[in-house]
Amino acid sequence: MLITPNPSPSPENTTEIQQKGNSHSPTLSEQLQGRKSLFRVPMYQKQNFVSFKTTDESTESVYHARRAHRKSRAGCLNCKRRRVKCDESRPHCIRCQKHGVDCDYDVVQCRATKNSGIVSHSTKKVPNLTSSGSTVYSMSLAAVAEKIDDLLQMKPRNGQLSDNIVALQHFHNSTLATVGTGGFKGVMRDQVIKLAFDSPFLMHTVIAVATTHLCRVVPDNSTYKFAEAYHWQQAISLYSKEISSTVGLHNMDTLFSACLLLTVHSFALEDYNPRASFVFSDNPETLNWLMLQGGLRHLLGLTRPWISQSIWAAPFMESRDENIIFDDHRTGRVGLHPELADICGIDDTTTEETNPYMWPLRMLSPLLLLERSVKSFSKYTTFMGRLLPDYFDKLIQKDPPGLIILSWWLALVSATDLWWANARVRSECTAICMFLEDSDDPLVLKLLEFPAGTCGYLLRHVQERAVLDSCGDLVGVF
Repeated sequence: MLITPNPSPSPENTTEIQQKGNSHSPTLSEQLQGRKSLFRVPMYQKQNFVSFKTTDESTESVYHARRAHRKSRAGCLNCKRRRVKCDESRPHCIRCQKHGVDCDYDVVQCRATKNSGIVSHSTKKVPNLTSSGSTVYSMSLAAVAEKIDDLLQMKPRNGQLSDNIVALQHFHNSTLATVGTGGFKGVMRDQVIKLAFDSPFLMHTVIAVATTHLCRVVPDNSTYKFAEAYHWQQAISLYSKEISSTVGLHNMDTLFSACLLLTVHSFALEDYNPRASFVFSDNPETLNWLMLQGGLRHLLGLTRPWISQSIWAAPFMESRDENIIFDDHRTGRVGLHPELADICGIDDTTTEETNPYMWPLRMLSPLLLLERSVKSFSKYTTFMGRLLPDYFDKLIQKDPPGLIILSWWLALVSATDLWWANARVRSECTAICMFLEDSDDPLVLKLLEFPAGTCGYLLRHVQERAVLDSCGDLVGVF
């Protein structure tokens, strides 16, 4: 039964109330014994309120202070979530016993603990940060949010979960499925978020990826845009500082994780803009989006003695077993796409040492036979990570064979339809088509048709051919 408001005291009862003021009155607990709610209080109507002041005193409303009471600072989670007072009895409070629910004090204790144990405890209680049906959900998120803000040295907003915890939830709920597949996705889900609680640069990277995704999902939210810029700046700065120091067993997993996630930043392009491509620029840095994965190969070399102890060891080995096609170092044209081999000047005696296009084309040719979907994503990215400096030099020089190989690879990646890659892939692929469509080499023009068709660009010679075909059809009619 809920307690209903008491009626306002009437004038004729005022004297009686004053006379009984010094007599014993039942305590609040005696009045409410057996009732279901302890927190409904009388609601007095202003117009019926009668002041106990004398006639000489002002008749303005009187403020009655709330009766002194002891606040529950260490109540159980259920009581805190329902915003009711907890008697704090252990191991089960009276309310939880009465309602037949589990009574949990663990995360409350964890919240009051100012050390790094808060995170490991919270992530164990709510490992995926998304089980909203759990009785510890709200308080676990609050505890984790406090630790994230402390880790990133950011001031939380009173009464609200910070944007960081929102981003972290979004990363687990939505972003994870778009930044990895197979074993890589599993490690991202089960290990990387926990690892980030002890690494500011990795936490900044995780939140940056999530806010970049949120910017695509909610493009009109300026808060996400500011957060995206801030966290990427912090992530890149701290990552650069960390990798320039000693790299070893103690930090290899955080560096691997950040390096893989930085692919999103390197690839992400806010708007489709072919004119911003490296092919229309003399600045080599405009090709950084392709070069960054070379950093992973460098890290693998630095950490080779300890790689078997890494959380990424299994996915790396799985990727190596699946990508055996990238271990083909044969001499000559066997196994290569014939027309691409022609444009690259590869014959039966060509080796990787004598032709800078031999190795990229050797990697690209088997990719053309795979299913063109997100299932082949890891193999497409492996191609990017294994490109060598001499090929990058050819790209910077805008050499047609090098650009054509890259455009074909971009056409394959476009089939994955990933939010963070789409604008970049279409922009760069279109830019290469625009740059080369005036070539006098018919083989160049022919080889451009596959990437142009994929990215939706109408080549000039294709358009002219279509016009001529239309004219021929009209002549045939008349």
